[in-house]
Amino acid sequence: MKEWDENHLHVSWQDYHRKTEELAIQVSDSGWDFNQVVCIAKGGLRVGDVFARIFDLPLAILS
Repeated sequence: MKEWDENHLHVSWQDYHRKTEELAIQVSDSGWDFNQVVCIAKGGLRVGDVFARIFDLPLAILS
């Protein structure tokens, strides 16, 4: 469930997780070959963690 106000977009955890999985599917379907997931700690850590688990790759975190 998404809700908007004039300065914020609120996304449910369910929507956030689904969009993360949809992005992982797009990356997989692209055929792009990579050997590590790199994420930015502030805001990207959850997506990086999910990608590292889905693709069974090491995760590097930039802070």
